[in-house]
Amino acid sequence: MTILSFNNASDAATHDDVRINSSAVRFVEASRPEQKGQTTIHLLGQGEVGIPVVEPVDEVIAAIGGLAAAGRHYLAGASGAGASTVYVAVANIGYLRPNKKAKPGFWNVYFVDGYELRVLDPLPPEM
Repeated sequence: MTILSFNNASDAATHDDVRINSSAVRFVEASRPEQKGQTTIHLLGQGEVGIPVVEPVDEVIAAIGGLAAAGRHYLAGASGAGASTVYVAVANIGYLRPNKKAKPGFWNVYFVDGYELRVLDPLPPEM
């Protein structure tokens, strides 16, 4: 377990104002344009809401480590320019189930806390 420090985008940015347990990360993604911050960190047990931070996604995923990049699947179609990339904490996956009948095919990723995320087929080798 490593405690990492980031600058929370919801409040006035101050040095090290949010600390996360790297073992509790579910997935990381770049924040959408209408959201605060550059990156959103999703933690186990947190529900749908992530923690927005000002650091760029590349910096956050490098600090956390152990993440696999996958294309996010949207049942209603991708919002904006297309599918976004999510960086999944493989160690916190409980199980995966394919849905290859759908076009495009996707996988349901179930995390150890019961949260479900859909990612595009094919899965990255780390998963």
